[in-house]
Amino acid sequence: MAKLERGSVGTRTANRGAVIAALLSGAGIDRRQLVQQTGLSWATVARIVDDLLADGLALEQHKIVRDGPGRPGAALAFNPQSGLVCGIDLGGTYCRMVIADGIGTAIIRCRDETPRDLGAAELASWITTRVLGLVERYGDGVPLTSVAIGLPGVVASSKDRVVGAFNLPQILGTTFVETVAAELGVPTIIDNDSNLALLGELHYGELPRDETVVLLSLGTGLGSAVAFNRQVLAGPEGLLGEFGRLRLPGRKERLRDLLSGAGLLALAQEAGHRLRKADEVFAQPDRFGGLVDEIHEALLHLVSIVALAYEPSTVVFTGGFSGAFSDSVLESVSAETYETVGVHSDLRRSVLGESGGLLGAMAAALSGYYTAIGVARHQVASITTSAPGVVAQLDSCAVDPSQAVLPSD
Repeated sequence: MAKLERGSVGTRTANRGAVIAALLSGAGIDRRQLVQQTGLSWATVARIVDDLLADGLALEQHKIVRDGPGRPGAALAFNPQSGLVCGIDLGGTYCRMVIADGIGTAIIRCRDETPRDLGAAELASWITTRVLGLVERYGDGVPLTSVAIGLPGVVASSKDRVVGAFNLPQILGTTFVETVAAELGVPTIIDNDSNLALLGELHYGELPRDETVVLLSLGTGLGSAVAFNRQVLAGPEGLLGEFGRLRLPGRKERLRDLLSGAGLLALAQEAGHRLRKADEVFAQPDRFGGLVDEIHEALLHLVSIVALAYEPSTVVFTGGFSGAFSDSVLESVSAETYETVGVHSDLRRSVLGESGGLLGAMAAALSGYYTAIGVARHQVASITTSAPGVVAQLDSCAVDPSQAVLPSD
């Protein structure tokens, strides 16, 4: 990076951010290596490190022994116990949460049924109670610093209101957003769950770097997200990629009616079929006439629209409903899309599965924490982590056995 030295407050903040970003990218780095990596002078690095040690943001570890002259330097690392973050994946069916330390190591997680009958304020209070309870029981006295919530709805670019929520309509408007932020008492990031799921795939999955990628989330609802050069895009009203709203050609049904669990269940029941779960349509296709063929045609239509809109190199599928499509179906849709619109996209399944949204929310919460302590956005983007290690830690971390308490309990 460009060499920054003493000067304005902005320059000093940038210098501090550069050092923190370097510490976050790898433990066991000493002052000499920080000088080399940041381009800052020895005096500047020494001053910043002293400040970070005093603030509890950095730790001195073992001595680094080198060949040749010079005294061994103390290995430095970002202090993981400097603060906790919480990532939340709020779905129409389940709500998943994870509490992690300051470097993204998962400490505790939980998975509860979403209390769909609660109003906006009550649902916000339920989430707050759950989060603060986890921090109190498992946080070892470390303060909560940042929370990020992925919502099953359309979030305005201002992040202060939900403008669409087909499967959880009570979160529409500003009440839910305002209540949960006020009761948590820490910076709270609100975003569409598909956007955060794609963020999780970009940080911890196996998506190609610096290419256009699209995520299609087929679960209780239908969502999508797109990233150019690893940056997730968003429109002013949060409607970018809300393809589920589109009507099927010549029909009143929308894409979400055939390509989501809730939509397909309602559509089949409206047609007079008796069923409890949408996956019964795929388990007994003859019972439902040509409905499975219609679903496949809807999938081809959706992927063709995505191909023309973004020309993605990769389209990654996530969500429980997407499991109904075999690998051969995805390969066939990819080939037919190329024949129809001339765009070739690799259609693949998420390697993170249902953890993608939770990992994305955690990544967003960590970014919020790092920004608050002086790391600029472009510096946050430069931080490198061990993605397999983070995913493995989430998978292996303890699950809270307690039940979420409703506000009326």
